[in-house]
Amino acid sequence: MAVDRFMKILIYIVLFVIFAIAAVVGGDYFYDQYNASADSSDFSTTNSAINSTTSSVTNSTTKNNSQKLDVAKDTQAVSAIQSKASGNKIDQKGSTALPQLESKAPPHLQRGFDWSLPSYAGEAKYSGLTTERKSTNKAVKNRFLMVLWNQANPQPGVFDFSAFEKKLKSIAPQRALVRLEVNSSCEAPDWALKQMQQTSDKSLIFWDKAYLDTTRPFIQAFAKRYAANPQIIGVQLGLADGEFGKAADSCKDYDNKNGWGEFWMSPPERQEAEQSFGFTPETFEQGTIANIDLYAKAFGKHKNKLAFTNIGTLFTYGEGSDAYNQKLKNIAHYVIDKGLGNRDGAIERWMSYTDKVYGMVFSSFTDGSCRMDFNEDFADKIEGRYWGTENEFYGDSSYVISDVGPIENGPYRFLITSLRTLQMRRNFMSITTSMDKTDHPDYKTQEFLVYLSRVLGKTKENTPDAFVLMGERYIAPYRLADQMDADCVKRDKQKVTVRSFGQWLQESPQNTQVENRPALKVSMPKSENYWYQGFYLPEGIDYEYFAREAKIFSFDVNDKLAEIRCQDGCDVEVKAIFKDTVKTSLSIEVAEGVSQNLETLGDNKIKTATFTLNSRFNNIKQNSDLMLRSGQHAIPLIMLRMNLL
Repeated sequence: MAVDRFMKILIYIVLFVIFAIAAVVGGDYFYDQYNASADSSDFSTTNSAINSTTSSVTNSTTKNNSQKLDVAKDTQAVSAIQSKASGNKIDQKGSTALPQLESKAPPHLQRGFDWSLPSYAGEAKYSGLTTERKSTNKAVKNRFLMVLWNQANPQPGVFDFSAFEKKLKSIAPQRALVRLEVNSSCEAPDWALKQMQQTSDKSLIFWDKAYLDTTRPFIQAFAKRYAANPQIIGVQLGLADGEFGKAADSCKDYDNKNGWGEFWMSPPERQEAEQSFGFTPETFEQGTIANIDLYAKAFGKHKNKLAFTNIGTLFTYGEGSDAYNQKLKNIAHYVIDKGLGNRDGAIERWMSYTDKVYGMVFSSFTDGSCRMDFNEDFADKIEGRYWGTENEFYGDSSYVISDVGPIENGPYRFLITSLRTLQMRRNFMSITTSMDKTDHPDYKTQEFLVYLSRVLGKTKENTPDAFVLMGERYIAPYRLADQMDADCVKRDKQKVTVRSFGQWLQESPQNTQVENRPALKVSMPKSENYWYQGFYLPEGIDYEYFAREAKIFSFDVNDKLAEIRCQDGCDVEVKAIFKDTVKTSLSIEVAEGVSQNLETLGDNKIKTATFTLNSRFNNIKQNSDLMLRSGQHAIPLIMLRMNLL
């Protein structure tokens, strides 16, 4: 009896084990078959209970006047739950999803733009912010100084740089961007005026051989003394445009000076030059190149400090201007091939400087929109040169407000223009001291200035970050004449749509294969002079978009950057700046896995979501290195930034 009872129990145990195995194997099979037909456009995260818990925890840890949303103690417990739950994730094509990434810090939210950088991120040796007047901002390390020709060269062959030397010593340890005032008769020595010609507005005739012969000794003397001086970061090579006005005493009215050697001519100025001084497209090109050669020879191996003030495509405008502007293209290439630098002067029009001569490349998306990229070969070519810009139209001066609109738009304009400055690999940026007091609760302008001082002039080898700015901006097609080889430029005769631009981080074409639309409209009305953007805006358009809204965003890290910095994997902070319009869960996906989820609050504030992870960024899916996913709802993404830790 005891033996029979034992045998029955043993049989029951064996049968139970068999049925249990069958249930597990069969269940997994039917689960996989069920999920194989799911829609790949969505990506489920964790169950609603975990989402709800994370949301309540995040809401309960708001600190520092809403500036930072701490997700430390209780969120760590929730993250542990999420980590377990992620092991059951199934993508919508039926295969097991990527594993949960290990992270040195849990994801967290912060109010506004987060401009923090890794601790190693210092200022590049040859870079920085520059002001004309003394700035109280510690991020500003350079000053702009002028050398008056009539003061420094009072007699032929006599040079006295003592006044400039005094200025140079007074700003130390700051460095100097210098302009030699050799463009106007108002600043030329009396003895030199007897040898040169001038226009009725007092601009010197730079294409005349007499101008070259008269300025040569002064330029050579300055270069001999200061070209190798490490305190001199750049010397502007400016021509023409030395106007003070037609009045006999206009030289005394410096505040109304209208010429800064910025190398352009208005139609009336060109007409006078043609009729009275033999100005033609040919003499324009020949005279300019002769001046370039004079400076380059004088500065020798330090010619990289020479900042030619116009390598664009616009020297003049109006009837008869085409031949001159074509010659300017030749001059621009000559400057670049000669090894000289550049300083542009109108980045305040942030969607200008789109020509190939500036290194810009337009890539077409399947929806007809463009991505505006930078030619990395061109970046390598200009490395080590003074490659600067002026970003100065800010503050409450009447002439500024008349040009760019109300002072309140300053923080937004400065944000976009400065990001374009970085994209164009400008290593120096001149600003005004009005920025000392400019700030914004979301854009964090003062923190942004510190950020700029630490990222200007960086290369793929030493950059602390990469970024891409989202949105939708519009350019009149005629402003993109040399980009017509791009389908997205030539397809629409009314407007060209640019959806993103960045530095070493790009929006992937996959973003046009999912629902993805422009968001956060910014109006720039005619009554406010289009905020100075009328130069390129298409007719009938007085706005742009600050973000793009979607549930999935795909991005590509520059391949060379990934190869140099992340070949064996690198720790990064991915920072997604967005407007928190809905409650949803965010995560980052790379080849190695998926991050923990981060719950948003839906409180309609601009925030930065930070995810810490490690990846090689080796193109997980059709040239995408990472994806930002929103589980429940689409979010308006403004910018994605990645710190290389």
